[in-house]
Amino acid sequence: MYTGRGDKGETDTGTGKRVTKGSHIIDAEGDFDELNSFVGFAWATAGWDDIKADLEMIQEDLFVCGEHITAQATRRTMKEERVKWLEEKIDIYRKEYGKVTLFVVPGGSKESTSLHMARTVCRRLERDLVKAGEEFPIPPVIEQYVNRLSSLFFFHSLISNKRLGIKERIWYLRELP
Repeated sequence: MYTGRGDKGETDTGTGKRVTKGSHIIDAEGDFDELNSFVGFAWATAGWDDIKADLEMIQEDLFVCGEHITAQATRRTMKEERVKWLEEKIDIYRKEYGKVTLFVVPGGSKESTSLHMARTVCRRLERDLVKAGEEFPIPPVIEQYVNRLSSLFFFHSLISNKRLGIKERIWYLRELP
């Protein structure tokens, strides 16, 4: 489908306001879209029903978050309960994984790697939301959700390798030769 309305470098927000495609809010909206695609890829590689179910819910939430900010809360909105849901999931996976060593080298399995990719896109989204906040009001619940979401992806990736019997590679701070 095409309309030609964006041919001169502008697009509509969810409220119908025209903005440049270089706007920070459009960057954030693009990040939501890109992240949702990476989550779909992670879903396709996940081998466990619990993680797949989480990823399906996350995809729904990402659409709501994107609509919340671009439509400026005139339609569906992200609720605090969804942040709590993420925190509960993180606690469950943290308990299953055990002690976490920071500076995990992304990789191991395709399942884990796909989740690390989603995590890094999520972190970019978080940074772009801060920039977008200079142009549009970004509700704190959206920033909280995205912040927790990257943590859940981290635990999903750790759990994926653990369930597959793959030991994480840890990067240690040390002197270089």
